[in-house]
Amino acid sequence: MLRTTALVVLAAALAGCATQVPGEAVAGSLSPQIGPPLKTDTVSLRHDYEDSPQEVNDYWTEDRRRDADTKIVTPDDDPESPDTDGGTRPDAATGVVVDPSTGPVTDPTPVAPATAGDPFDATGLAASTQGRLYVTIGSDDYVCSATVVNAASQDVVATAAHCLWDFEGGTGWATNVFFVPADEDNGAVAPYGYWAAESAYGPQEFADNASTNSLGMVIGSGWTHDFAFLTMAPDDDGRRIQEVTGGQGIAFGGTVDDLLVTGYPAAAPFDGLDQRYCASDDWFVLQRGAFGIECAMTQGASGGGWLSDYDTVTGAGYLVATTSFRSPTELGAMPLGEDALALFTEAGGL
Repeated sequence: MLRTTALVVLAAALAGCATQVPGEAVAGSLSPQIGPPLKTDTVSLRHDYEDSPQEVNDYWTEDRRRDADTKIVTPDDDPESPDTDGGTRPDAATGVVVDPSTGPVTDPTPVAPATAGDPFDATGLAASTQGRLYVTIGSDDYVCSATVVNAASQDVVATAAHCLWDFEGGTGWATNVFFVPADEDNGAVAPYGYWAAESAYGPQEFADNASTNSLGMVIGSGWTHDFAFLTMAPDDDGRRIQEVTGGQGIAFGGTVDDLLVTGYPAAAPFDGLDQRYCASDDWFVLQRGAFGIECAMTQGASGGGWLSDYDTVTGAGYLVATTSFRSPTELGAMPLGEDALALFTEAGGL
């Protein structure tokens, strides 16, 4: 594993809400392994859900929420693997940035470095935008984490692609996709309501070239694209999720000086009943060019937000990645870049 502190030159920034930078986005140097984006015939793989929000809500009974399992995803630690030798690269940086719904973050007060996965005392925007994701894959129920991001459509949630994908059963997309912002006690406490997904947007590169073995180890170049977006159905009052929760900022390759990582780890020694966090001002680079930090959070934290320039006063920051895999002492996340921007745009982000 390459451990190198890296900074990125921000090529452009947006003033205001979800509007694209005028002109051509300029790629920055996201990591020593950065290179041209991986390309397939189609960047986006979209799935529209047929079940109504009421049907999804009815599916997730108290028992099902309590019994939902975690997905095991660990890095391939074989130094001879073609995926760990620098032959695969993360999504190319663009410099495109969307500010949080509360406005640009200036002079943020960061979270002190922490690695234990302690309970997260969310403030401001963070208290409403981060939550727990419940999904069904095949005949099994699972839990992950996710974040509401500022979007023109006001209905976009970011998570990891592996939280929505069936590697073994051949069914493709997860079903019964259900998001609970500020979830506590397996959804018993839901101060911002329950939300069902209308559509999912994942990278074709991930679907074509990502898999896991029997131990949950990641296999294939597609893991460079372990990110996805959901659009959520309106609530019973016709409100979009962002009208209720607000939305975090999102950056597709920008300056990353410090990182706050949140999620709902549910594997021992955690129980998934509340949101946890790790924070670092000295991140490093893992296999495939992933962000890496020291963190004890376990499965269930997958899909949780990696926020840069997070401000403890306003609770606002910029999503730069979502949790992808874990080792016993570290978490890894793939940077959002050019293909992630294409997905976000298709989902109604810009």
